[in-house]
Amino acid sequence: MTDYPYMISNNKIALIISGIQSAAKPQKFTLDVLKNLGFSSTNDRAIVQVLKKLGFLTDDSVPTTYYDQLRDKASSKSIMATRIRDLYSELFAINTNIQNESETNIKGAISRVTGKDETGVNRIFNTFKSLCTIADFEYKSTPEHKEEKKEETNKVAQQPNSNPIKSADFHYNIQIHLPATTDISVYNAIFKSLKENLMI
Repeated sequence: MTDYPYMISNNKIALIISGIQSAAKPQKFTLDVLKNLGFSSTNDRAIVQVLKKLGFLTDDSVPTTYYDQLRDKASSKSIMATRIRDLYSELFAINTNIQNESETNIKGAISRVTGKDETGVNRIFNTFKSLCTIADFEYKSTPEHKEEKKEETNKVAQQPNSNPIKSADFHYNIQIHLPATTDISVYNAIFKSLKENLMI
């Protein structure tokens, strides 16, 4: 059975992440670091295990590259969603959008995957939902990728147009209905008028 981490003080998760984003990156994310961020309650300590399970810290509490992305406010929500999908992969295997499901359905999935009792399921559920509130599951690409695409678009826009649209050539077909006459001067007058007015 799968065992998911949980916190009792789930209302602190978003605040701790905000503190991580404001503080310098530590060599190790110890309890002293957590305390210096302003979270000294014994219930707050569980965040370290949560961060490890999400891949933001190694087993030795050393920040990973995911931690760097979490500190970057531009990518924090998308990387959180990615890490949530990885940690809770068995839940997302049941429903790819399980974060949007009802409390009953999510708890039911947690119960089947973990085999926990009601208390354990509730704790896991509350932590899962708290994490989901600071994640963006709708992102299509990473901020870095979006920036690259933006730069590429700007470069294309700045380049001279290699295939400029040629000026359209207009052609006119003029039909002249000549009067039935044997007087050649009539025809001469008509063609002279055409030449003068249409610049043939």
